[in-house]
Amino acid sequence: MMSISNEAFDIVVIGCGSSGLAAAASAAGSAEGNALRIAVLERAPSHQRGGNSAWTGAYLRLEDVYTPAEGFAEDIKKFSNGKIDSSYVTTLIERLPETMEWLQDLGVRFRSLPTIFITKARPRILPVGGGERLVHVLAEACEKLGVEIKYETTAVQMLLNDDGSTRGILVNDPSGQRVLETRTIIIASGGFEGSEEMMTQYLGSKASGLRPIAPGGTFNKGEGIRMAMSVGAKPTGEWSQFHAEPIDPRSEQPEAVVMIYPYGILVNEQGERFLDEGAGTVDETYESVARNVWSEQNNLAYTICDSSVVRIANYEHAVVTDKPAITASSIEELATALNVPVATLKKTIEDYNAAANNGEFVPSVPDGLETNGLTIKKSNWARPLVEMPYLAYPMSCSIVFTFGGIGTDLDGRVITADDRVIPGLFAAGECTGLYHFKYPGATSVLRGLVYGKTAGSEAAKYAAALTK
Repeated sequence: MMSISNEAFDIVVIGCGSSGLAAAASAAGSAEGNALRIAVLERAPSHQRGGNSAWTGAYLRLEDVYTPAEGFAEDIKKFSNGKIDSSYVTTLIERLPETMEWLQDLGVRFRSLPTIFITKARPRILPVGGGERLVHVLAEACEKLGVEIKYETTAVQMLLNDDGSTRGILVNDPSGQRVLETRTIIIASGGFEGSEEMMTQYLGSKASGLRPIAPGGTFNKGEGIRMAMSVGAKPTGEWSQFHAEPIDPRSEQPEAVVMIYPYGILVNEQGERFLDEGAGTVDETYESVARNVWSEQNNLAYTICDSSVVRIANYEHAVVTDKPAITASSIEELATALNVPVATLKKTIEDYNAAANNGEFVPSVPDGLETNGLTIKKSNWARPLVEMPYLAYPMSCSIVFTFGGIGTDLDGRVITADDRVIPGLFAAGECTGLYHFKYPGATSVLRGLVYGKTAGSEAAKYAAALTK
């Protein structure tokens, strides 16, 4: 039975990841926020809070704390085939220094630390302690500022006044179903990778088998997106696409990525190569590789290297799985271990070795060592696999987050298809659609923090004006 609560808040934030916490901390710490009562809704228990943010390394596509990586704006626009609003990217860059300064004032520290990418086209920095630390610092700041974090509380339905402005949220919590009264709502509840229904609806029947990269993704069930669209929010981003990473399907640990495919070959269940493993740096190719494995190879492939791969600097950072490599001293033994046809795998490896290049191998950058005469060429790092034993890892595609979401203006206000503002409704982070085609790595947490801070401060102004 639903009981109507007399509990009221000036601002309710849906979602307790980095975007939601940034919004809540920004609202509470603003000039207008001192007298406002603010709540954050987290569907998970306290020890599992933070959504995807808590599990990620929280890589940021930056040269240093205040400087975007070279080509930042150009990359984002290019990867989207020009579909991303230029003003969104320009504003993100303009607000970056202030946001990073604010985060450091709260206690977040940033460093250039080893990543999972041996080769990368763009630099990355990350918060010391990764996303888990980022969530902790922001949550601690919220609590010090008087923000109430309501755990095990799921937003179910948005309630509007007759004029279309927000007036409350129907929620489920341990006490049952009730209404939280509020005239200002910030949606920061992530994508819909945790919803089998929405995944199937927008990505197709095969999507239901995609595994979230981390447990936090299972809590992202798309309610915030659906609630906003039910009141007229504009759909944005590419709904049929998602950010993907290649993982070892044997492992149960979060983000069990395997990123060494450029130094060997990738074969499918038939023992055949199916793409150019050396097409570019790992940070710019891993997503397309993972998606190919999912869409074309029944979501299973095998990375095969020879033993020389372990001598590559930072090799251990690129293989995060807790499962050991499958080793074999012959092609026949390897084929049996991988359960692929012996004759096909033998031909694949022999043809590759015959076409491989014996020039200077440089693992840290694209070295131009390409195969000669293969139907599917390898453009870089194509040295023969001759040092026994072979090392192999299974590879499957995992989903990190979805691309489709709701539209906002540059102040984080949710807009309709006619670009009208929905009064009292704000949003930030992965619930806001942005990306198309290819994800420009290390921009999701960054844009969530910048626009989360913006949405929070703007929501505080809106809420404060209502109290006058």
